Amino acid sequence: MTGVAKDSITKDMVMQILLKLPVKSMLRFRCASKSWNSLVTSPGFMKNHLDKAKQLLLLRTENPVVSYSLHLDNDRVDMRSRLEFPMPNEAGLFDFIGCCNGVACLSSQYLQIDSSRRLVLWNPSIRKTLDLPAPSSWAAIDKTLLGLGYDPQSDDYKVARVVRLKSPGYEDEGHLLFNFTRSIQDLGMKTLMSAVVLRMKILCAASPSMALAIRPFNNSFGELMLPECFDPTERIAAMSISVFKNSLSFNVLKGYGGNYVCEVWVMSQYGTRESWDKQYRIEMLDIARPVVFRSNGEILMAGYANSQLVSCDPQTQEIHDMGLEVLLDDYADYFVESLALLDRSN
Repeated sequence: MTGVAKDSITKDMVMQILLKLPVKSMLRFRCASKSWNSLVTSPGFMKNHLDKAKQLLLLRTENPVVSYSLHLDNDRVDMRSRLEFPMPNEAGLFDFIGCCNGVACLSSQYLQIDSSRRLVLWNPSIRKTLDLPAPSSWAAIDKTLLGLGYDPQSDDYKVARVVRLKSPGYEDEGHLLFNFTRSIQDLGMKTLMSAVVLRMKILCAASPSMALAIRPFNNSFGELMLPECFDPTERIAAMSISVFKNSLSFNVLKGYGGNYVCEVWVMSQYGTRESWDKQYRIEMLDIARPVVFRSNGEILMAGYANSQLVSCDPQTQEIHDMGLEVLLDDYADYFVESLALLDRSN
């Protein structure tokens, strides 16, 4: 066996060993040599590591103070670790926008009216943050919805902003603008609800009947029609979009006064409005918001009985208390530990 072959086997073995290590251990080993550091920070290695990463649950809770933690996706949702917020004593001043490939996006509250506020990318696994240029602030902005996405062509993370503008003299009217880098287009819609990442697109629920599919790789967008699931006689308590088994879902909470129904609609064929199907209809005694569709088929719901995180079996409609206090507006989603941003300068 030649020296070249031996060297190649050694490098391959080193890579396979490093890929099995936790992120914290990998960061220590990258200091062992220049070649190891070069390997760990290479785009190919970081992608391989991301593909092998195990999914965890990330919770942002605010009871009584804001905290972030990672949990196992098991029967008890056991805590794996508590995350150290990068801006000590300021956790309550930042909104959690979302996460993608182990990178989270944080926004200072009231960012839409104060351009001096911060927009930050944060990888808690490597304890690294990157400040992004704050978007322009307009006095006419009424509401802002931000979404984080990944552009594989440029290997970069992008934040899309959709804003609703006030109309002078008309409190109940407004225009919805899409602001991605420099392009702004009037979409003529009035509502903002939620945003998720699916099929390398940032999906924003912009009205009860339509979602925007923003494409980070070419700074463009399309429209997705939401299901026709509203009865004029029904009272709508909450609406949101999320991801159900790699498909888009639209979640509607109907009712009031201790008599609620949660409907989960799923788009089986992406982009085809006729493929929307009512997957579940869950009768509930209290208001709660679906936040995560779990691998075991259950649904994590936040805010039940004011502050409980519960797991609901949509087939039996049984609800299990997870023993965690999570408010209705708190954040929960799947998360992976990754090396993303390791090769980026602050």
